[in-house]
Amino acid sequence: MIDKPLVEVSDSIRRWNVFLSSMAVVLITLDSTIANIALPRIQMDLNLSNDQLPWILTSYILANAVFMPLTGFLADRFGKRELLMGSVVGFVVTSFLCGISQNLEQLVIARVLQGASGAFLMPVSQAILLDIHTKATYSRAVGIWSMGIIIGPIIGPSIGGYLTDTLSWHWVFLVNLPLGLPLILGLAMVLPNCPKTPDRKIDLRGFLYLGLAVGLLQLMVDRGEGEHWLESWEIRFELVFSFVFFAIFFIHTMGRKQPFIQLACFKDANYVAGVFFASCTSLVVYGTSALLPGFFQGIMRYSVIDAGLLMMPRGVGMLIALILLSRLPIAQNPRPYIAFGFVLVAWSLSLMCNFNTDITSEYIIWTGVLQGIGTSFVFMPTNVLCYLTLPAHLQTDAASSVGLIRNLSGSIGISAVFTLFTRDNQMFHSFLTETITPTRIMQDWPALLSVESTQGAWILNMEISRQAAVQSYLNIFAAMEWMAIGIAVLLLLTHRRGKKLVA
Repeated sequence: MIDKPLVEVSDSIRRWNVFLSSMAVVLITLDSTIANIALPRIQMDLNLSNDQLPWILTSYILANAVFMPLTGFLADRFGKRELLMGSVVGFVVTSFLCGISQNLEQLVIARVLQGASGAFLMPVSQAILLDIHTKATYSRAVGIWSMGIIIGPIIGPSIGGYLTDTLSWHWVFLVNLPLGLPLILGLAMVLPNCPKTPDRKIDLRGFLYLGLAVGLLQLMVDRGEGEHWLESWEIRFELVFSFVFFAIFFIHTMGRKQPFIQLACFKDANYVAGVFFASCTSLVVYGTSALLPGFFQGIMRYSVIDAGLLMMPRGVGMLIALILLSRLPIAQNPRPYIAFGFVLVAWSLSLMCNFNTDITSEYIIWTGVLQGIGTSFVFMPTNVLCYLTLPAHLQTDAASSVGLIRNLSGSIGISAVFTLFTRDNQMFHSFLTETITPTRIMQDWPALLSVESTQGAWILNMEISRQAAVQSYLNIFAAMEWMAIGIAVLLLLTHRRGKKLVA
């Protein structure tokens, strides 16, 4: 970043851009999770099998991941204002198409279009903020902007559950119309005209290579658990050819004057460090967000809406931290704030390791608030660190690259935690089954319910499964805790050396 903004605008226009950009991010991130809660109702209404159901989610993620790297070219060629407006309009229109779909084929096609149109929204909105802010004002702006990235997925399940229960599953998509139309009008009034590079040409082969690499990797991550990972020839094929196309892309990009993505941003040490920390944060945030609803509903027996509400305290914690961070001199050296954030995340995960079938909602709320504060202390300074010493002409490509990597990290995190959960659950179930004897269970077992009866055996197996699931959740929380501790220690040990890299 530079001391003078690339695009001069008034203070009021700058503030409106920050607010509306954050609302656009809320819109896109909200939809990434709001559909999850409606999947059982969609399956019932459209008469889908279990194998068909994942395509409703996978089609969106694949399209989003493949098209996001196009952001740099489209923003330079046609303008950031035009790209952001087109992305929001396209997302609202395709959301309407999802809402009126009558069968799986229509819904999957609409979800592909929705993922493709929304792919540019986050990186280009961040690039516009970089253009209109100085280094001193950007950290506060990105704090407000960052709220949408994390709060959207947290409130999505509760909103989706309410809409599905009171209206229909169609409204988890149709809700984007009343939310998106005022946003479009507001953006049209305040978005600035940013510099363009109309002579920039698209590297079609680079786009094809990277699209295939990312698409195959995402497909492998989404389908790996269901296909038993490397036991399946499909997964082996996707893994091998994903690496092959990544290698071809890098070799192809190195020799071009106008590459599809300018990889020069990865020569900046601060940017690489920021990408690493952003990836680790995505692993924790997306991983816990995917696990906790199952724990609340399957173990604690909360309703769908109540489970969604229990996810919201993290948003409160994020808001508290973002208000505090906006008043701190993060741009001088973001690394201590990131280390502190990982310490808080590790603390919250250590408290989550005490979860059990009788844990109180107050305890759950406290861990959520603490994790939200820690997440914000990592996320916002990481965004500042990424662009602290990066040249202005690389910022748009850098934004799309970190967005792509963050999404892939989140997807890998979700896949990893569910894989570990499934395997640990089977292991603990077998262990508990082997250790149970009639004399060990008679003390707490209802006298009128014989374990030798069909009903008694079924109830006993359900309780064994429940306790095995609890232990599996705790194992994953512990693994995430040690990862966060390791990163915090690494940051503190390299802090003095890292100061040389910070402008």
